[in-house]
Amino acid sequence: MDLNRKYRYRQAASVRRFNDLIPYRVHEVLLVSSPYDAFILQEDGHLSERMFFEYKEISLSSAPRFTHAVDFKEALELLQERRFDLILVVTGLVDADVNRFARRVKAHPAAPPVAVLAVDRREANHVPDIVDPKVLDGFFVWNGDLVILLAVIKTIEDRLNVDHDVCHGNVRVMIMIEDSPLYYSSFLGVLFKELMRQSLSLYSEGLSDLYRKMYMQSRPKVLHARSYEEGVELFKRYEKNILAVICDIRIPRHGRMDPEAGLDFARLARRHDPELPLLLQSAEGQNRTSAIALGAQFLDKTSPSLLSEIREFLSYSLGFGDFVFRTPDGREFDRARDLRELEQKLATIPEELLHYHAAHNHVSIWLMARSEFELAEELRPKKVSDFPSMERLRYHLIETLRENRERIHRGVVSDFLPDHFQHEPFTRIGGGYLGGKARGIAFLYQMLADLDPGEFDELPVRVPQTIVVSTDEFDDFLTQNDLREFAYACQDDTEIAARFLHSRLPEELIGHLSLVVDRFDAPLAIRSSSLLEDSMHQPLAGIYSTLMIPNQDPDPHNRLRELCGAIKLVYASTFFQKARAYLLATGSRVEEEKMAVIIQRVVGQQSDRRFYPHFSGVAQSHNFYPISPQRSEDGIVHVALGLGRQVVDGGRALRFSPRHPRVMPQFANPEALLDNSQRGFWALDLDQEFPSTRADLYSTLRHFDLNVAEKDRMLTALASVWVADDQQFRDDLMLSGPRVITFNNILKHRSIALATTLSKILEITERGLACGVEVEFACDLGDWGQPRVYGRDRRYPTLYLLQLRPLVSRQLMSEVSGMQFSREDLICASRGSLGHGLIRDIRDVVLVERRDWDASCNRHIARELGELNARLQADGRSYVLIGPGRWGSADEWLGIPVQWAQISGARVIIEASPSGYDVDPSQGTHFFHNITAQGVGYLMLPSGAEKDGDECEYFLDWGWLEAQAPTWRSRYLRHLQFDKPLPIVLDGRSGRGLIGKPE
Repeated sequence: MDLNRKYRYRQAASVRRFNDLIPYRVHEVLLVSSPYDAFILQEDGHLSERMFFEYKEISLSSAPRFTHAVDFKEALELLQERRFDLILVVTGLVDADVNRFARRVKAHPAAPPVAVLAVDRREANHVPDIVDPKVLDGFFVWNGDLVILLAVIKTIEDRLNVDHDVCHGNVRVMIMIEDSPLYYSSFLGVLFKELMRQSLSLYSEGLSDLYRKMYMQSRPKVLHARSYEEGVELFKRYEKNILAVICDIRIPRHGRMDPEAGLDFARLARRHDPELPLLLQSAEGQNRTSAIALGAQFLDKTSPSLLSEIREFLSYSLGFGDFVFRTPDGREFDRARDLRELEQKLATIPEELLHYHAAHNHVSIWLMARSEFELAEELRPKKVSDFPSMERLRYHLIETLRENRERIHRGVVSDFLPDHFQHEPFTRIGGGYLGGKARGIAFLYQMLADLDPGEFDELPVRVPQTIVVSTDEFDDFLTQNDLREFAYACQDDTEIAARFLHSRLPEELIGHLSLVVDRFDAPLAIRSSSLLEDSMHQPLAGIYSTLMIPNQDPDPHNRLRELCGAIKLVYASTFFQKARAYLLATGSRVEEEKMAVIIQRVVGQQSDRRFYPHFSGVAQSHNFYPISPQRSEDGIVHVALGLGRQVVDGGRALRFSPRHPRVMPQFANPEALLDNSQRGFWALDLDQEFPSTRADLYSTLRHFDLNVAEKDRMLTALASVWVADDQQFRDDLMLSGPRVITFNNILKHRSIALATTLSKILEITERGLACGVEVEFACDLGDWGQPRVYGRDRRYPTLYLLQLRPLVSRQLMSEVSGMQFSREDLICASRGSLGHGLIRDIRDVVLVERRDWDASCNRHIARELGELNARLQADGRSYVLIGPGRWGSADEWLGIPVQWAQISGARVIIEASPSGYDVDPSQGTHFFHNITAQGVGYLMLPSGAEKDGDECEYFLDWGWLEAQAPTWRSRYLRHLQFDKPLPIVLDGRSGRGLIGKPE
């Protein structure tokens, strides 16, 4: 046998050996989820195609195809018709139905594995009590990154293939022992992606893509154990092939958490192999010494850079097979790392290079090696001679690549192209993810596109023109400016903002943004869209920054500076104290957050040097405080003149049910209407200079009186006049008298179909998300009610949907039982409460002293409360918070204007006002949304509600509370601390809340 034949024989044998590996592959996945959960995973395209490109990123072919079922019944029917390799149940609330479904699947011939992916991180704590490991093959927690699907699939494949691959390919095995679903879900995503990159980096650049893919078959297997015993069993079974061990120090042993079990496992591994790489992790820093003594690396699980340190442990990087542009004599001219960059580079390379590569079919060959088979076959038949010029050839290649890309993303989001973005309703800049808020907007955009054209004939519904700067640009910005370690460590928001403002955005992004300010002739809203923001079952709101810029300066360089500065301030807000406090409370990590940025046309009209919509608001599909004839399921709308800050910050706004738009209990009489109606509005000040360090809406917005809106001709449809002589309201602004925002022309006289349109939107979006929803909107009435302007087309009213987020509703809650109280045993009772469950571990109460309280002191109380909250948080003490008015309102006269970070330790909040201080509850505000999303108990009491002889269902026992000796007190606050916990019952179904005395 000659050397060439011998080499080819060995080559063929190697190919056969590699091809024999991984006999069980997940090609077909049955995804069981609500439509919105499926949309979350697929982000902005078909999930199968998204995973295809996720696989391409790590040079894997044969990406799985996903089939969607909306419930277990449909899933079982599909299982009868087709074969699936994996069933993945995506759910917010894990319950016994999952186990029952898995048992029915297991009874099926050739039953596939069944895994669960929870989108509610809080469910992770209850999994051991719910999930049956005998029928379920894995439980994972969604972390906002599509890589979790890769982790689920590869975990299942590795477990089923490891015996075969160790026997036939002598592959290595890595063991990870971790019992926390939150941690191992994040770790497995990092491990699989980095190990695949590591496998590629072991081979020289001279190896072909084909062989890189084959070698990827032999990558180390990752086996996950949740206890000491499982880890020992795996280690002994594959001890000759162990590559490394990653182990938590505190893991279950003999059914109980053992603080030494991980160290004992490390000692076992050390006896087997003194040089075996070991990575021990613990949230208890004192374990570092013991880990180092065993020759292991130690990671602190509380570190803000934990995932990065795991990557450093692996210490390898991905080696893509680049497309190399060469001259005919072989000299390298440029490189393209992926299809997107290939498209960009083809537009600029010289004609002689284009001719050389086209004549030799280099592009189609490269695409074929990357498993882009259809695209390669489309390009291969074309010859250079088929085109009249090289520019026509260049155009054909670029257009073919672009059309392929648009096929992937068709229907939702278009990639940013300088020549086309101005005409696209929704575009994205950069790679990575859209983030939660942008994802919700994209879902709205897709939902509207799927409806019949005449669905909203009465009042057209649109999504404002939107551009999303994706999360990869955020990563590049942090990396290029060396900001990560600084941002993780710095505790001063002003310093963070200043450092970010003095840093530079990536050059390519700046180029794109210069086109945005040049071609957008309207004010722009720059909004945050982090991975977790408005995500399912953890829908935080108002935590990060939103800014508005006028985009009016005649100098485009100044407009670009404003836009870049606003984006950098949104980036900076990722690391502000308010965000850190919220993420800490949710069990999330700042390191896991990535920020995308939404650039959106501001809805509205310009009047003088102001810009604002006729009205904005928030619509919720569930009314937590219905008053007959309203029902909870009818929903509730909060709406106000001007920009939406009036509503989301808790200012005075009009509240109505879209099913009963004429019923407004808060305006039961003229006096109540005059006292509680909107007195001013927010607008963008077009003359306001861009802020130097402040990253909030206060920077460019101003508050105006109603007479300004009347001067701007914006009140015609919204206001009524109080006619003192008649002692009634008239819907005619020609009359003299106080102007009151009633929306009568819209809600009573139905000049536009606002109520019916919002009701329909809530119904459609609630069906799409399979849960309660909250939709932010703004309306431009166009020329409605205005004289005809000749020389231009008449503008008609249009409703714009700005944001969509999930809203937890009472229908999803299970029955609460287990505590019974007599009236004498109660501190507080309410029939207007939020939250669900039994709370048995709170021993602290913080209350605002009612005798010395005055609304003028609310800002001082907020600061004082923040300091007390920090002390209680440091001691690990949660508490019940009691105080007057509307908590979290930006209007200090309506309530105490706290930020989330100032009350982050509160587990239950009671709004209890003195007599005469009648304020609507916080429903509709960002603050309200966040406390409900966090599961914080919220009890609303009528003003002056006290415990007396009447059998009232709303009361607070002020006398008992004030008789208790305080642990600490100030002029405005009192802190009570008890030896025994306060028994608390929150029944989310009935809205009943009870707080008992500690004895």
